Amino acid sequence: MDNSQNGYIRLVTDNTKAPNRIRELREAIGMSQAELARRINVTPPALQKVECGTRGLDQHWMRRIAPVLGVTPADLLPIEDNPWALAPDERDLIDSYRHADDNDRDKLMKVADVVLGFKHRDLAA
Repeated sequence: MDNSQNGYIRLVTDNTKAPNRIRELREAIGMSQAELARRINVTPPALQKVECGTRGLDQHWMRRIAPVLGVTPADLLPIEDNPWALAPDERDLIDSYRHADDNDRDKLMKVADVVLGFKHRDLAA
């Protein structure tokens, strides 16, 4: 094995930081690794390899895991790889806006304009 491959393996299995946020997000909702594995129809050892970083977290895995954890696929990435990730309160605010009727959306935008000093723009135009 050449040094570049050896470096890659060290990167993937680096135990000094989490390779992804699967464990963090799973534990935050009180779900066991075995339960998550069952819900995405994989064996616990297969999920454990992804969670600890010995198997890469690709889009296929992200799309299977994220909905079960109630997050977006990008939320599974480490924070430094996804600096635009939403905090729970930010997500709640966006969800409130998305589920509001037109009148309530307009009110939310006007409040945001006042609080943040933005000029309200008609989003319907």
